Amino acid sequence: MLLLSAESVIEKMSMTKAVQQNVVRSISRKREQIATLREELDDLNDYLDLVEARVHDQSKPRLTHAEVKKRYGLK
Repeated sequence: MLLLSAESVIEKMSMTKAVQQNVVRSISRKREQIATLREELDDLNDYLDLVEARVHDQSKPRLTHAEVKKRYGLK
């Protein structure tokens, strides 16, 4: 009887460790997905800022590359 209960305890411990490993792997994958989504969101927010700036400055005159260099004393 003792032998059977000892085997049962060992099986439960092994299963518990396997479940824990699966949970840890799953959490790691979810964290990676969240990091990827945050990067994409940052990129989209940057793009939105750019589009909004273009719309805001649409009626203003544009400067050429040469004009900007001249204005700021760049070579």
